[in-house]
Amino acid sequence: MGATNLTADLYFASAMRAGADRSRTRLLPLADLKEPLAPHDRFAQRMLLALQSLGYIEPELSLSWAEDWLYSRDWLSQGFENVSWRILRSPASTVAALQIGDDEVDACSGTLETWTAVWEGLALAEVAEYARCALADTGFNPNWANDATDALQAGLAKFSVQQIMYLVHIALRSLAFEQRRALPRVCKPGHAFSAAIHNYVRRASTEGWMIRGMPRPWELPRSAIAVIFSETVTGLGEQYYTERPSLEALTRSVAAR
Repeated sequence: MGATNLTADLYFASAMRAGADRSRTRLLPLADLKEPLAPHDRFAQRMLLALQSLGYIEPELSLSWAEDWLYSRDWLSQGFENVSWRILRSPASTVAALQIGDDEVDACSGTLETWTAVWEGLALAEVAEYARCALADTGFNPNWANDATDALQAGLAKFSVQQIMYLVHIALRSLAFEQRRALPRVCKPGHAFSAAIHNYVRRASTEGWMIRGMPRPWELPRSAIAVIFSETVTGLGEQYYTERPSLEALTRSVAAR
């Protein structure tokens, strides 16, 4: 099975878990899901739009809604998060297709490489959302997390999700200290936050820090895609948060299962 089909089936199974109605013919709107679909809203929207483009689902819009959007009448109340979706594909075989077979437990397996890329993307979404929430909780602009994407991605090449959460935590403390001393005008706060993360990732790596990591905050519940990926697809379980995303870690987990 190709990488596109594997990823699409993962998205579809996650959407079914988070939002399928009793008849399993419709997906509830993002605003009414039983649990979060993805680590953050932008990821969830991307999942739904990808499933739509591949023919798994289609938006369920009434004529009145369509006219509201066409003529901009109160369109804010009819936003993306309020759209229901009609399911076009049978979900019966989706979960079975996600299971990794014994013949695929191979370091050269294209399937495992695909799932490693998915793990890396999910991990980045997890730490990005943690950074946004941590910035907001400490009174900073949560959008500064957007400037730190490259730093977070570089960190995940060396550390786990929970370890990067800890480095984000101490980067925030450093940023707060610098703010008290008044940052130079040439340095934008978002760039300073990114630079602080880069600095702590570099130090932790070169100095061999033993990082236990931060526990996942209760206000950031596990998303449907994280549950499906970590438990059904790979068997990683809680290792999804405590191991560095890598082909080697995934191969070990699947072989052990």
